[in-house]
Amino acid sequence: MPVDEASAPTGDCFEAAAKFISQSAIVDYPDDYRLAHGNVAKLRQDQTVNHAWVEEGDLVHELSNGRHDVYSKHSYYKRHGITSVRTYTVEQALLYLAREGNWGPWD
Repeated sequence: MPVDEASAPTGDCFEAAAKFISQSAIVDYPDDYRLAHGNVAKLRQDQTVNHAWVEEGDLVHELSNGRHDVYSKHSYYKRHGITSVRTYTVEQALLYLAREGNWGPWD
């Protein structure tokens, strides 16, 4: 597999991140939040996978498999070898959810 391609996610990160960013408390005050999709080289496996998380300024909300952990963005990106990141405003994420009919990834 080429280095820049990623395997399919095995958890519920896309659904969990999309549901988190869709909460009324965030939709009503969306400016600080971004839904992020990217490739993670070091999560819990030996290969790069597609992954989703939510960014709030300099923080990352890791939401998957029943977890909600918060990290500094810098340490999260470094620790997990994040690449190929695509971010969506709350409005963009909600539009993609409605238009695509799935949790992502979209691009």
